[in-house]
Amino acid sequence: MESPHETLDEVLRRGAAAWPGHPALIGEAVRLSYAELDARVDALASALTEAGLAPGDSAAVMADGSAGAVLALAATMRAGACAVPLDAAHPDARRAEAMRDAGCRLVASPDLVATTGAAPAGSRPDVPAYAIYTSGSAGRPKAVIVGHAAAARHAAAAADLFGLTPGDRVLQFASLSFDVAQEEIWPTWLAGGTVVIRPRELPHAAALGRLVAEHGITVLQLPTAYWRALLADAALISASDLRTLRLMVIGGEAASLADVHRYRDSPFRHIDLVNGYGPTECVVTATAFRLAGNDPLPATGGGLPIGSAVPGRRLWILDDAGHPVVPGSAGELYVGGVLADGYLNQPELTAERFREIQVGGERQRTYRTGDLVRECEPGVLEFLGRLDNQVKVRGYRVELEEIDAALRDCPGVQDVANVLIPGPSGEPMLATLIVGDAASVIPEASRRLPAYMIPAATVTAERLPLTTSGKIDRPAVQTLVAEALAARWSARAGKTAGTSSPKPTGGN
Repeated sequence: MESPHETLDEVLRRGAAAWPGHPALIGEAVRLSYAELDARVDALASALTEAGLAPGDSAAVMADGSAGAVLALAATMRAGACAVPLDAAHPDARRAEAMRDAGCRLVASPDLVATTGAAPAGSRPDVPAYAIYTSGSAGRPKAVIVGHAAAARHAAAAADLFGLTPGDRVLQFASLSFDVAQEEIWPTWLAGGTVVIRPRELPHAAALGRLVAEHGITVLQLPTAYWRALLADAALISASDLRTLRLMVIGGEAASLADVHRYRDSPFRHIDLVNGYGPTECVVTATAFRLAGNDPLPATGGGLPIGSAVPGRRLWILDDAGHPVVPGSAGELYVGGVLADGYLNQPELTAERFREIQVGGERQRTYRTGDLVRECEPGVLEFLGRLDNQVKVRGYRVELEEIDAALRDCPGVQDVANVLIPGPSGEPMLATLIVGDAASVIPEASRRLPAYMIPAATVTAERLPLTTSGKIDRPAVQTLVAEALAARWSARAGKTAGTSSPKPTGGN
């Protein structure tokens, strides 16, 4: 679906004209209609202009989970500048480095007040709308620049994909420092719906259910790791609290068919599920797979498909030489169509990842995702893992996501995260953090996986560590597993001290 708007700012302006009295934004102690929201954004944009923010500048937006942060985001764009959302929970030094890198002229505080009524410049289709910082190589974050035209086109595609209407209420769950937040906000406003800001503390299962009931939430978009934890505590959710909910969207990490079985045994069973996939460079969701309650599960290697191209995208699966793979074979995913502009201040990286390919006699600008996929059905993709997230174990290259998917399907297992840690001898070893019963994991892994992919040790926990945005906190998993195993090995070494033939350490 082509966007009826050319900029995100235009989405909000036309919303105010079409639905002036309809609720647009609800947060803690805040309830704004479209007309009120538009007026507040206009006033803040004027204040930013007075403060020296000019078209083409960048301004930081503190992503603190407040309605004020959303106002600051929209006002920065109305002032003609690029919004740079930064996580307020990050260390000051990290935020300061990002602001220097992005050339932020100021912090767009929602508390600024205009005194002269300077008219904001407004946005243009050919300028950046926002910049999202993602993890980069060598520990240096990189900023992905997304232009207004691409962002507006994606807002229209997402509104169509999710079937949004003025009657929808969408929970704004993701931090503004994640690109998913843009998909929660702008498609909703394009359709005349209401954006509801979630509480700053990550809600547990029962609290989320009450939140849905209190605000009449119709659409939830959740990180897969948080969604999986939600299913583990689904017994705490009252089905009556979910009566308004019609759509659950997940993404950010791989989901399994075992997860879907748990979903269908939960109070969410009658709610359609969409599994979305898309790097920030592809302007949020690039592919999606929709599953209604009675739909048969597809035949895959254990993963829930990531589906087909979202409108405005084109997909290619290529081998190492850049040639299309045989249908059903694995290859790297390239995405064309609606894409980000590139990386801020990193032209070499932009040229490396955003490549032109020759297809059918035409040159196509694409983003090389670095993700391994295959067609599990014609036109339907299954995610197999990251090409650059491979680890080497005993000389073999291993995809951690493949092990995750296999072990999540074991009896009694609710969730897992595999990591590579130093073993007792210093050599790297596979270890697994398990939520649930670990008894079946190693025997089942022995049946399903080759020997070099079987974890050398398992650690159990009540839940996986999650970031404030609801994603698996991989560094925290590594730390937790390493510390638990170090204590275990130390205890075993103490028991065998002084014996002539100590038993091997490690194991399960």
